[in-house]
Amino acid sequence: MLETALSLALVVAHVAAILAVLLDDRRQSNATLAWLFALVFLPVLGLLAFVLIGRTQARRMARRAALVAEHLQPLVAKHSVLSRLDVSDASRTDWRTRSMLRLGAALASSPASDGNRASLLVDAAATYASMREAILAARVNVHVEFYVFRGDETGRELRDLLVETARRGVEVRVVCDGLGSIELPGDFWRPLTDAGGKAATYRPIWRRLESLISWKRIDFRNHRKLVIVDGRVGFTGGINVGREYLGLDPAHGRWRDTHLQLEGPAVLSMQLAFGEDWLVAAGETLDSPSYFPEPERAGDPGAVVQILDSGPDRDFSAISYFHVQACAHARHRVWITNPYFVPNSAIRDALAAAALRGVDVRLLLPERSDSPIVRLAAGAHYPRLLQAGARVFHYAPGVLHAKTMVVDSWVATVGSANMDMRSFYLNFELNAFVFETELASALARRFELDLEQSVEVTAATLRRASLPLRLARSGARLLSPLL
Repeated sequence: MLETALSLALVVAHVAAILAVLLDDRRQSNATLAWLFALVFLPVLGLLAFVLIGRTQARRMARRAALVAEHLQPLVAKHSVLSRLDVSDASRTDWRTRSMLRLGAALASSPASDGNRASLLVDAAATYASMREAILAARVNVHVEFYVFRGDETGRELRDLLVETARRGVEVRVVCDGLGSIELPGDFWRPLTDAGGKAATYRPIWRRLESLISWKRIDFRNHRKLVIVDGRVGFTGGINVGREYLGLDPAHGRWRDTHLQLEGPAVLSMQLAFGEDWLVAAGETLDSPSYFPEPERAGDPGAVVQILDSGPDRDFSAISYFHVQACAHARHRVWITNPYFVPNSAIRDALAAAALRGVDVRLLLPERSDSPIVRLAAGAHYPRLLQAGARVFHYAPGVLHAKTMVVDSWVATVGSANMDMRSFYLNFELNAFVFETELASALARRFELDLEQSVEVTAATLRRASLPLRLARSGARLLSPLL
């Protein structure tokens, strides 16, 4: 009798999962097919995966975003320098930038701004040094957010710096993702809290049983990397906190990454994103004007910057849309560096279209990856892109983790988003799109240096692949909507 009841319950759950997949009009069509494939052909594993990571919480998260917006966005919008750039004013921006800003006005939580200074930071040593300098100069508050925060000597060094900062009266807040930073010791942040600082975990994994009971997803992760000092200096990009990012972990070897330092009004947009995440992680609303000071212009006119914060609580994938739009406007080059290349059809087609019309499209991807299935899925996209005239390179010296794009000498982006479904639709991400010739040129020069240490993948290379490898790539591509 008990076995019959259990069997009936599983059947009902299985049918319910299939109906949920079919009726969810927010899910991408290819993701829908992938989930149906998993549920039909792998019923037990597919159902378990769907319970853990396949359900959507979009409406609940949208309500959360609206709550945050109600409290925090007015603090950002009140500043006149952050009033939306007049996209009809041809004297301030060219037509391509105006097109992108119109899109940003519809997608972003806060408006674009000019009067910013953007500095490229190559690899972790330079990034940590710049962060340290900014934190030492902090007078009011320091806000830190990372997906991965290790408890090793690198993590302890930053923690101790934050402890010292808190002891001299500066407000310090730290939030780390519950999955990415799962290895942190339970008492790691006690010295900081004893000094008056605050630390919180974003969606702790140790509460996964509670998540199952309350019908919550456990895979909506916070993948952002942010350091914001006094609302005036901000850092974002691909670099987390740990010895491997300095190339000190023999298991990883050399680590190639890119970060960005921003000064000016755009930092308030980063502060807004942190405020949203802190509300979720700590339950505290950062609605004091002290967190959103009157911004100081760091240049005249300075760089135009659009901060794009995206996540599963949004109706549209802002970072994906911006990549597509930028590729559509490209005239000469689209150079992309990314560690996880499993693009949606819109980005893949935008890259192919750019290459077909003569744009120099180049992809710099890792030679080796910590995710074999992602590497296989990426390889499945190569033939079509190569056929269109794009070029693909594998970075050989070590781990490639930078997440950047440069289009012509017009716009550059640095941020946390990988070029895959997880970053575009499931993770909370943040990218800065900078419309400035100087930064675009600097990023292009860095790209060229990285190419010198890379190996080109050609059509002939792909033809030499074994049949098992080609089949594995095709199989991985079927699962790419779930990656």
